[in-house]
Amino acid sequence: MGNKIIVSKIFFFLFFLVYPSSLYSHVNHYNTIKSIEMDVLRNGKKIGHNKYIFINKNDFLIIENKTNFTAKIIGLNLLSVDATSTETFKNGKLIKYKSRTIQNKKKKFNDLIFDERQKIYIIEGSSFSGTAPSKAVIGNWWNHNILQSEVIISPLSGSLRYQEVYFLSKEILKIDNNKYKTSLFKIELKKNIDDKKKEVFNVWLDDESKIILKVSYSKFGDWEYIVKNIKKI
Repeated sequence: MGNKIIVSKIFFFLFFLVYPSSLYSHVNHYNTIKSIEMDVLRNGKKIGHNKYIFINKNDFLIIENKTNFTAKIIGLNLLSVDATSTETFKNGKLIKYKSRTIQNKKKKFNDLIFDERQKIYIIEGSSFSGTAPSKAVIGNWWNHNILQSEVIISPLSGSLRYQEVYFLSKEILKIDNNKYKTSLFKIELKKNIDDKKKEVFNVWLDDESKIILKVSYSKFGDWEYIVKNIKKI
């Protein structure tokens, strides 16, 4: 098992050497994107949607998100989420983030700003208040930089998670009648670096557009986020 992990890490490292660094270094890669819409599925059934809207204003890129889904078991709500958020980037750097969420009738929030002097994020969230390093990334699935960061900030509550990312394979991904050449990654997400308990996500990245086309994980069922529509300017 140890050898497999070492080999996976080597492949992951070599994979990012192959691609030009400009594809992954900043969010300006999304300047031509108008919106990305994803279906949310549980056990193969659509239960909601996740939509990102991209707004370019001079040096600023603003991403507005609306997420809404309800998962039920025997007619009872297992998990319901109604969330909105706004990410603001200046010259490719996240400078502000705000989200408001109702999850199972409970209010959650995340208010984040970038402290230019200290080069850190200051977070006021429903689950965490404190600071995060400048290389941390908000855990929204529109951003392929999520595959590079070691620290992920919860988009709903501001809590911090630590992750390891492994390149698994090249795959042809079929969505409806379209086929895409993708790279498949595995993300292992932990509350603490040395925590043995982890959440595992599979992520399919389109080799051409560098957009995350699909995410899957298992937790009280099999969940999928699948891109259904991409609009460009």
